[in-house]
Amino acid sequence: MYTNILIPTDGSAFSGKAVQHGIALAKLISAKVTALTVLLPFHTLTTDARMIEDTPAQFKARMQTHAENALSVAAAAAQAAGVTCETVQVELSIPTRRS
Repeated sequence: MYTNILIPTDGSAFSGKAVQHGIALAKLISAKVTALTVLLPFHTLTTDARMIEDTPAQFKARMQTHAENALSVAAAAAQAAGVTCETVQVELSIPTRRS
């Protein structure tokens, strides 16, 4: 029935539970997983301390490292479970509906 399970992750402990659950489900039904993380773009006008303290280049590099870490944890968990995993990262500040 399901052939691909989408698992969003931000690297937090809570999303780590979702990663483990999603991978277990995928293994049970012989599906693959797609691990997704969303990067925030840099905003000049913000109250977010991460953006205030960094230059745009520093912020982007730090967010890239964070995304790679979050996705590598998901990919490693999938590999350990014998589940095929694709990783995807996108940069988006607000949710949008795409047709």
